[in-house]
Amino acid sequence: MDRLKRLLGTAAFDFGGVIVFYALMKTLGLRAAIIGTLVFVPIDALRRHTLRIGFPRIYVLSTALVLVFGTIDVFSRQPFMLKYEGAVTETIVGIAFAIGSRGRSIIEELVAQQQPDLRMPHHRRFFQLITRSWAVYYLCMACAFLWVSQHFTLVQAVGIRQVAGLGGAIVMALFSFSGRFAFRLFQALRLLPADGAPDHDAAGDTPGDAAVPASPK
Repeated sequence: MDRLKRLLGTAAFDFGGVIVFYALMKTLGLRAAIIGTLVFVPIDALRRHTLRIGFPRIYVLSTALVLVFGTIDVFSRQPFMLKYEGAVTETIVGIAFAIGSRGRSIIEELVAQQQPDLRMPHHRRFFQLITRSWAVYYLCMACAFLWVSQHFTLVQAVGIRQVAGLGGAIVMALFSFSGRFAFRLFQALRLLPADGAPDHDAAGDTPGDAAVPASPK
């Protein structure tokens, strides 16, 4: 439980820009959200540099997304991005996770911040598969949100996106945190070697409740 709390704390810092943006947007509006995020980002960057925390790819991606889409909405006469924001955002994040699944994946980077000595059988491959699972999830959600934007009013579409996004993120988080279940499922799908196969990544026991982050959204 302590390990989970530490990881969630790390994830909250990595999505700090997103949290600040949406908190201000819900209370003070879009322009205040952009200004607040622009103030927060350099302060947080200085903190990370001073403490030598580093700038994980997921941190850079999440912060860049809210700034880009927020700025587009501010200068757009029509709320274009508001209608297609869900589909566009999910697509970009899905592609980013797909690209970030190569080598030392985005998920492995995030876990390593709190568990630098973590070792498990085929750990690199395991975290790559978890990252790709998130990529598939985001791309499927992008298709669903695009369909919703074409068949519902803007207000209805936003409501559906919020409910579906929250529900989907919870399911994916439970799957990612399952550790042993996810490992066994990947083995059943022949995406991971069976028990006893040579391990080229690390030595150790089958992962228990491996701590893996939730959705950036």
